[in-house]
Amino acid sequence: MKNESEWQTQIAEQNGADALTNARGTLMRALQELDSYIEKFDAADSPARKAEALNWALNYLATGIAPNLRLDLIANAQAQFTRLAK
Repeated sequence: MKNESEWQTQIAEQNGADALTNARGTLMRALQELDSYIEKFDAADSPARKAEALNWALNYLATGIAPNLRLDLIANAQAQFTRLAK
């Protein structure tokens, strides 16, 4: 039977693993999204269309990735381990 400390460690480990897996998934989806902008850029038939594709990519890179990384979950898991280490 696990004691309280062992349960807390197990929960912290699961939370940390889940947070990192979520961040990895977000980054993988971001790479796929960036690939679509590269395709749009390559297929563009005018400088205006190329500029459009670059603008869309910039917007996505600036606003679409960081909020979905859930850095708060990674920070919370790190804080759990910090508390357990004391």
